[in-house]
Amino acid sequence: QAIIGSNAQLCSSCWCHHSRDASTMPIWDKVTLLKRLPQNTKKVNTQWRPEHGLLKFGKAFPVIKKGFPMLQTEWDPMKPKQAPGFRQYNPPFVAKVPMNRESSFYNEDNHHILLGKFQFEAQGDYSQKGEVAEKEIFDVAFGLHLVGWLIVRSRFMRGHVQGDTFALSYFRRWLEEKHLSQEAGKMDWVRLWAENTGLEAPLQYRHLVCAKDKRRYKNKKVHIIAQLEGLQIKRFQEDANSRRQADEEVWLSK
Repeated sequence: QAIIGSNAQLCSSCWCHHSRDASTMPIWDKVTLLKRLPQNTKKVNTQWRPEHGLLKFGKAFPVIKKGFPMLQTEWDPMKPKQAPGFRQYNPPFVAKVPMNRESSFYNEDNHHILLGKFQFEAQGDYSQKGEVAEKEIFDVAFGLHLVGWLIVRSRFMRGHVQGDTFALSYFRRWLEEKHLSQEAGKMDWVRLWAENTGLEAPLQYRHLVCAKDKRRYKNKKVHIIAQLEGLQIKRFQEDANSRRQADEEVWLSK
């Protein structure tokens, strides 16, 4: 009642009238009561939306370039660079050959006309900075008339290939069975994703290209220093483990 009376005195000069009766109390007075009595307010349901506190991350917004959001963008070395202006190049119109989407239409005789694609990644250890492995995988893909791009380095290889289904299945088997010579190196594991069959001609790529390392020396130097630091830490850990083992053997001998 004291709270209601103070509100009525403060608003005596206002056009609105606050009643002293709690049953006819206006909405604004009830809001002030809820603010002054925190035990009447409902707590946040953390099960529905967890409260991260100070560790709360910001909202995830896509990168916007020239007014267009960049959604699900993947690194593509063959993608042409965008012009600095807002003009966009529209290539000449090429009529696409309609594809038959009925599965009963395809059999062993005409299954090769289906076009598909997939991306792959193979981690491993490739000698000579991946030059021998790059030549071998390029020869295999080029012999199968596949198009797309390949990138091979000393620790990984990655690529995006497109072509007919028979060629793609053979190239996939070559990757999964790790048909790589000992001079080229060794594959540890292979991962494939973005598989799709039934693409319409013409394909996205027209040639098979190997992406070279065109980074500047200052960028390469940062990675070289990080690798040397990792090797040094690994060597220190091995020395510490060997010393600990030697001390344990001496202690046990006593």
